[in-house]
Amino acid sequence: MKRLFLGIAALLPLMTCLSDGARAQAYPTRPVRMVLGFPPGGSTDIIARYVAEALSATWSVPVVVENRGGAGGNIASELVARSAPDGYTLLMIIGAHVTNRALHNNLPYDPIRDFAPVSLVTSTPIVLVANPQFEARTLADVLRLARARPNEIGYATAGVGSTQHLAAEFIARTQNLPWLHVSYRGGAPALNDTVAGVVPLAFLSTTQVAPMVSAGRLRGIAVATPARSPLMPEVPTFAESGMPNVTAETWYGVIAPAGTPEPIIQRIHADIARALDTPAMRERFASQDATIINGTPAELGTLMREEDVKWSALIRQLGIRAE
Repeated sequence: MKRLFLGIAALLPLMTCLSDGARAQAYPTRPVRMVLGFPPGGSTDIIARYVAEALSATWSVPVVVENRGGAGGNIASELVARSAPDGYTLLMIIGAHVTNRALHNNLPYDPIRDFAPVSLVTSTPIVLVANPQFEARTLADVLRLARARPNEIGYATAGVGSTQHLAAEFIARTQNLPWLHVSYRGGAPALNDTVAGVVPLAFLSTTQVAPMVSAGRLRGIAVATPARSPLMPEVPTFAESGMPNVTAETWYGVIAPAGTPEPIIQRIHADIARALDTPAMRERFASQDATIINGTPAELGTLMREEDVKWSALIRQLGIRAE
């Protein structure tokens, strides 16, 4: 009897492996949620819907985008961290996901340990734009006006600790620039208020602002990429405007709750990778000025850890706290 018990015990790891593999082959058998921590209409929402639509077609089950805005993405992240690790709840993240640890005291989840990386999807450039009624037409104008009117010239971002906010803080520090951060609960409301003239400037993704710039409802000031954006070729880069060290982009990735079986992680990643590698999807992303990365779970995990170290150190150094 003892020998039989030992034999069954030795088989248990193999049986578990087979069970996970069988679940991955059957997955998904019901709708999947793709949660994001920002309201509809922003760049994260646009990217999430592209990915969800492609996965829905591949899996023949709905992949439902669920916007859970608020607290800089913390509400959505906590929801997913506490969800069952079965592949039926995913989270579309940007870099702010990993910097929230430095911004918030007593964060109710760990941005790294409580999640399993799935796919590094894409990145979009960051651009400084102005309401057309604002008198600045160039970056030099913005600097001059901000210095002449300390803490009066406001710029909108998608939230405290966002890549846009950190890029602006870097500029403020290196240029001794006393401008005023106006934080929003996502890119869409920040965009709307800049178009309406509530705030004169905004740091947002080119994906969001390109249609408004083309329509003359916003003025492009400078884009934070080495080369000009093909969507806004008339807008100079920060380097062309005298700031060669200002380069910034927002990256987007898909993660799942920690403990999600590895075969399911690999299945989701493989299906996202195949979708991103089609001509139709490449064209769709290019139309949004989004560069497809198509990174593996390991590559996304490495990026998350590196961004945590890099930006968290800057956040603590500058004393930035969530409002």
